[in-house]
Amino acid sequence: MNNNKLWFLPGYVSWPTIAFALIAIVTFLIISNPSAGYPVPMGVRVLESSVPMMDSGVTSGMMRPDYYPYPYPSPDVPITDTREFLKIYYNASMQARDVPALTRRVETTVRGYEGRIDNESSAEKYGYVSFALPQAKYDAFRAELESLVIGRFLKVNISSQNLLSQKVSIEEQQKQADTALADYKTARQKIVNAHASTVQSLQALIDATSATSSERISLELRLANENASYARNLSNADANVKYAENWVKGIKTQDATLLANVATVTGTVSVQWISLWGIALLYLPGYWIPTIFAVLAGLSFYRDRARARKY
Repeated sequence: MNNNKLWFLPGYVSWPTIAFALIAIVTFLIISNPSAGYPVPMGVRVLESSVPMMDSGVTSGMMRPDYYPYPYPSPDVPITDTREFLKIYYNASMQARDVPALTRRVETTVRGYEGRIDNESSAEKYGYVSFALPQAKYDAFRAELESLVIGRFLKVNISSQNLLSQKVSIEEQQKQADTALADYKTARQKIVNAHASTVQSLQALIDATSATSSERISLELRLANENASYARNLSNADANVKYAENWVKGIKTQDATLLANVATVTGTVSVQWISLWGIALLYLPGYWIPTIFAVLAGLSFYRDRARARKY
């Protein structure tokens, strides 16, 4: 009878059993209370969307897209136009024990693919890099960058926007500008031709008229008025042509800017320090850790019980 009760006595519960039980309880309380400020596990997650994600904070890891001051609303593009002018925004979050070293490797990787560092910061527990690089280098860059850490320590967010509507708007404006320029040049040439014809006619009449006659004086006055009117009209025509030429030039600049924007991938990489506890949570998420220690405590307890029964 006494042997059956000996194993209930505290003196027969080993320290490993007590330690495993306490660890199970503590880890359970920590995981149950995320507001305590312990690291939250990260996993690989890739989002592909057609609308760029934006956030007001720099450290959020999202870049604001570039917009163009088009003078006209973007037109509705028919489904038959299947062209794609994708502007890509790449954002990654990494976790590491040595944040400064990983931040430097990120910068080296960006520059190795002809990229440009736009913003960089590095501290003991946080690093940040914003960059731009050619779209032609994007796939190779992404493959190398994401190989710097294993998948459990990486989170990727990618968004893209098709700037086709802006491209179509530019093309429509280009047609209008080209038409306006051609019309203004035609109008100017008509003014020049009409003036030349009028001057030729008046000059012929003047040459055929007596030098002292009142008719000659009247013709010379008409010629002077014609020259003055021509000068005004030609100045206005030249101004219209100049305006249209600047319009065409401005639209070409807009088009080149849009294509350059599409050909550039912008993005950010943030690097955060991770504790050993955080690493454990990455590999054993949820309540796996307290469950494992609870099982170990149970096994140790039954071992203690078996030993106690021998006495």
